Amino acid sequence: MRRLVPAGALLVCLSGCVITPMAPMTADTRAGEPVETAREEGDRMGVEPGVLKGRVVGADGRPVQGAKVVADNQLLYNSNLIVSTDADGRYRVETDIAATFHVTASMTVEHNGASYQVDLSPDDDSSFAGPTGAIRDFTWKLTGEKADGLGHYGGSVLFHLDMTDPRNPEAFLEDEKVELTLTPESTLLDGSQGQVITRRAVRTPDGSGLVDVPIARYRVSASYEGRPLQVRLRGQDAYAPEIVADFSQYISSVYWIQLELKL
Repeated sequence: MRRLVPAGALLVCLSGCVITPMAPMTADTRAGEPVETAREEGDRMGVEPGVLKGRVVGADGRPVQGAKVVADNQLLYNSNLIVSTDADGRYRVETDIAATFHVTASMTVEHNGASYQVDLSPDDDSSFAGPTGAIRDFTWKLTGEKADGLGHYGGSVLFHLDMTDPRNPEAFLEDEKVELTLTPESTLLDGSQGQVITRRAVRTPDGSGLVDVPIARYRVSASYEGRPLQVRLRGQDAYAPEIVADFSQYISSVYWIQLELKL
């Protein structure tokens, strides 16, 4: 049987209660936060549907501002999405369409009075479905093989060798026996200090020489099995024991120094 509480008793109980007023609701201030903070929180959330986002940094981990990120629409011609990185190296673009995207990034660097187009290295080079979204981070690398396997981030120092040996006219000099020494005359593209490079030449599809050299201004000398070679820039008149040279653009983001060598 249920027991009924007398109304008087209920009033006594309530009269002994203290009801604390509710604290006023705090307004949501997220809308007023800086854009960078909102993006950082978004990145911590991981992949967002219909959103491509990421960050570009240098080899030292510092953010790269102004890098151009291109989401290549692989289904529709000339409908790429292009966005630039902010002061914190971050970018974000909507991709919520029925298409597949492949992402690349590049930047232009001014160095020693010249402009260099630099490809950036992706942490993930795979394509993704637009509605799924993705995170693609990039790093500015001075050397190393490119993600697509087509070349290196560094430049090439190539040469044409006069095969005549004045000491032995019947002998033919071999490219692989040439040793090049490159001494930095400037900082590298990212402002860091370079180091002296001394390496034997290798044959490449573009010619003999050194590949994947950090781009900078170099003092160049060469030798053949210990014998000093005369050096000049290709097509110039005067040979010298050494020259100072900058890289020039071959195509797009491919740079080289072209030399002529002789004993």
